[in-house]
Amino acid sequence: GGDADSSKVDEAKSAGSANNSALTSYAYRGYHEMAWIINRFAHVARLHGLVDVCISSLTRIYTLPNIEIQEAFLKLREQAKCYYRRPQELQSGLDVISNTNLMYFSRGQKAEFFTLKGQFLAKLDKLDDANHAFATGAQLELNSPKAWAAWGRYNDECFCRNIPDTTGAVNAISCYMQAAGLSKRPRVRRFLARTLWLLSQDNANGSVCAAFDAYTGEMPTWYWIALVPQLLAGLDASYSRQSQQILLRIAKQYPQALYYALRTAREESLIQRRQQTPAADSSTADAATAGQGQPVPAIDELMPKLKTAHPLLTLSMEAMIDQIVHRLKPCPEEDIYRLVHALLSDGLQQLHQHVSQGKTDLGIIDAIVSNTCRVGLSLPSGAIKTRFEADFGSV
Repeated sequence: GGDADSSKVDEAKSAGSANNSALTSYAYRGYHEMAWIINRFAHVARLHGLVDVCISSLTRIYTLPNIEIQEAFLKLREQAKCYYRRPQELQSGLDVISNTNLMYFSRGQKAEFFTLKGQFLAKLDKLDDANHAFATGAQLELNSPKAWAAWGRYNDECFCRNIPDTTGAVNAISCYMQAAGLSKRPRVRRFLARTLWLLSQDNANGSVCAAFDAYTGEMPTWYWIALVPQLLAGLDASYSRQSQQILLRIAKQYPQALYYALRTAREESLIQRRQQTPAADSSTADAATAGQGQPVPAIDELMPKLKTAHPLLTLSMEAMIDQIVHRLKPCPEEDIYRLVHALLSDGLQQLHQHVSQGKTDLGIIDAIVSNTCRVGLSLPSGAIKTRFEADFGSV
């Protein structure tokens, strides 16, 4: 396996030097196309789980008199990935990679080989060697998102094995952010989602959040939009400052994607504050301070900054919201149906509690009675109020 692959790489190198001659290039073009077809067929077979078909197809490349370096690389990569899917053949796959002569490959191809080597070593529980292989792959090609992503997954798995120790989380966040900044593809969302989870696992020292703040590369703001609900929820977590920084970036670059979600979260925060105010007033001042929490200033700070950055746009979006609220406002019949349904739900819940607790008193509590009276007084005069009083007047 390894010697034959090395000989094929040598042949590929000789073919690459011979490409200077147009005659030689035309003479081997058919073999190059056949090698591409074999590799493509093997790749599709592996994706469908047909590992034996993939391996048997790759062996046909040995029958070709000449192949390009790129095709030799693809053949070795597919062969290694086939071995990676079989735990009993992990050592064979590692031997294939280790015995390959890499001097003819480009830096990106060498980086991918070292990344594969790290994955094999990690699965064989040779963690130190695996970390060294991942680091070598990232150093060979600093702009390779695959190398950074694989190294990040390795550190992520190490952290999951030793959750109290945040060393793996710190390294994983650095690698994930590098991969996300270099890739610029939709698949980077998985790295960003893992980054948020790792931030939520930070310790008291804040080392994980510090690793996130230390990243100075390009931030893929567009792909953070899919995680806006999680970022808004993160304002109430230990990584609130990091969430606020990302949301500020989104507010400056893509205000439409943030405005409505931010407006809803702000209204919910105001409702929670109003509900907490009576309880806070009846308790001590310290309890009142703890009840207000820290995320409220963060949410209140985001909205003014968004309006300052895009005044005309926010004015238009607010007008659209007013139109939606006006158009979708429920009619009186729908409103009274909602209120009656809520009253009946409260009554049934109280009845269920009394029956389950074995109480003999099945009377309605004063809160439900007062709510019913309040609803009846708020209704306008007419047929709806008459029917409501006929049904609930005796309460």
